[in-house]
Amino acid sequence: MKTVTILGSTGSVGTQVLKVIDRHPDTYKVVGLSAYKNADLLREQLDKYSPDFYYYPEGAVEVQSSIFDLFEDKNYTKCLSSLEELASQPSDIVVLAVSGIAGLWAACAALKRGATLAIANKETIVAAGRHLKALEKKYGGKILPLDTEHSAIFECLRGEDKAYIKRLILTASGGAFRDMPLDKLSKVTPKQALEHPVWSMGKKITVDSATLFNKGLEVIEAMRLFDVGADKVDVLMHRESVIHSLVELSDGSQKALLSVPDMALAIESALSYPAHGVDSVSPLSLADIGELHFGRPDFERYPCLELAIEAAKAGEEACIALSAADEVLVEEFLKGKLKFTDIANALRKVLAKFSSQKLVELDEVLCIDERSRKYTYSIIGAK
Repeated sequence: MKTVTILGSTGSVGTQVLKVIDRHPDTYKVVGLSAYKNADLLREQLDKYSPDFYYYPEGAVEVQSSIFDLFEDKNYTKCLSSLEELASQPSDIVVLAVSGIAGLWAACAALKRGATLAIANKETIVAAGRHLKALEKKYGGKILPLDTEHSAIFECLRGEDKAYIKRLILTASGGAFRDMPLDKLSKVTPKQALEHPVWSMGKKITVDSATLFNKGLEVIEAMRLFDVGADKVDVLMHRESVIHSLVELSDGSQKALLSVPDMALAIESALSYPAHGVDSVSPLSLADIGELHFGRPDFERYPCLELAIEAAKAGEEACIALSAADEVLVEEFLKGKLKFTDIANALRKVLAKFSSQKLVELDEVLCIDERSRKYTYSIIGAK
């Protein structure tokens, strides 16, 4: 039986991971859970899974202290002081499903003890992917991607020699505004941005899907995870989200992974590795679908994607800064304090300011992240 710690167990990815685990009660045991805001759901999860440890930051939101008293009454579980401490506890797999740079040190802690890190946290890979890969190699752990695109690439590359990789091709559905006239984008609301046509995800990544900034982050992720240059990663528009990614080889052939759009496949692929899951998702019927559509990204519609690709070519500082700035900008947009089109305008200014070509050391990552956030707030006039 594999033991699993889930960091971010009450979020969109975390709850989907638990659904997969529920289908295999004799295969996986949950030994650690964490939440950031949803104390009530965490309490339900603690009651159901009886983990050894959990983490919940009391200062994250205003909640009655009685909730924590109820947690502490559970004699089977212990509250730890940080995500990093939770990731350091014994388990075979650590699922990193928290949002933003907050997961960085937890990712390092899991890899330093040789665990498998199943990671859905884009920002951590973007900011410190090179360092995480070094820890993977040094301590014998394994980094497995939980997002569908990189999971698809990982599967396509099984058994392939890296020398024969010509291109990695990430597919993008286009998000909530893929068919909206460009002159209307400045007036869209947060509610509209959260209405993704294909996927059900957390708020931040759903907005990033509407700007296609998430696909830019995925370009950088692919570079870090598979050790390729920015010139070897492309983006292909594909609104049906049936082909999750492709790998082009030196002979001109392409390998693709296809399935119904369901994150359960990527989750079960990571949890069951090196084996494959069984009936992870519903069978795909191409005959019923009939047609699949493809196109090139429109940078006029998706300037955030173009900026992220420019950051990928510029270097690590630009990638860290742009990722941090986007966290700020999406949060302010969701609060109704920014226009949708303001996100790209601000990111352009951040990219112009953070352009050092030097490699960033691990202990510098959070400093650059903080500087970028402060600069972003100064741009938009917020605190």
